[in-house]
Amino acid sequence: MTSSTPPPFLLGREQAERLLRYMQDFRRSVLTSMPPTHERNTMLRLVQALQGRLLAQIDLGQAQIRLVLDTEEVSALIAMTKSLLVLSEEKPDTVDRAKTITDLGTLYAYLKRIYG
Repeated sequence: MTSSTPPPFLLGREQAERLLRYMQDFRRSVLTSMPPTHERNTMLRLVQALQGRLLAQIDLGQAQIRLVLDTEEVSALIAMTKSLLVLSEEKPDTVDRAKTITDLGTLYAYLKRIYG
């Protein structure tokens, strides 16, 4: 049996910029509040690495961003998205909150469907 390569993670430029904001929010709000553990440090390293790769792709100026993700990176993105969803649901009800929850929910469902 051969292992299949997961499909690339495709994002439009606007989606990539929103994902960068979510990564920043995640690192700031979630990881800073977690006690330093191996799991937290691994998550921080993976999110930072993905953030760097995403920034490099955006800097190329392409309309379509294409990232090849490994299993650990996919798991980190799924965990990040789920954590941000939980945090967003705890915030006061606003239009921005609703948009964020919809956006994160769509991202989470996509990641689970394609990679999960």
